[in-house]
Amino acid sequence: MTRQAGFTLVEVLVALALLTVGIMVMMETMGSTANHARMLEDHTEAYLVASNKLVEYQVFNQYLNVGTNDEVLKPDEDNPYGRTWHIRTKVTAGPYPDTRRVDIEVGPEPASGSQRQVTFVLTSVLGKPAPRFTPAASDDQDPQS
Repeated sequence: MTRQAGFTLVEVLVALALLTVGIMVMMETMGSTANHARMLEDHTEAYLVASNKLVEYQVFNQYLNVGTNDEVLKPDEDNPYGRTWHIRTKVTAGPYPDTRRVDIEVGPEPASGSQRQVTFVLTSVLGKPAPRFTPAASDDQDPQS
């Protein structure tokens, strides 16, 4: 009688079970990675929206009034991220005289009836703008002439 080489049914079933478990773990890892990548993208976009808002306050030399302001940033040339963002700016008295504490909360625009979510919060202190400099009439002349 000759003996044939090969795998038994039990060995094949064990191998299939191990392969199935391995594939399930790999699929779970891929799904988790995709979720984390999306969260990172959302966080980065919200950071950029918040920092742009803070720079806007700095560039336009605005001394903000104490209070809360809500606005919606819709996709356009100023918002290249392709989604609508909800921006809440909370302004309180700053820790030093003539300063304001600015908290900018950014999150996706909530669906109707759902609660607002905050993706990123940027906090800064802005000082009162310096008075505008107006040169005297004699300052306009060139000292070289």
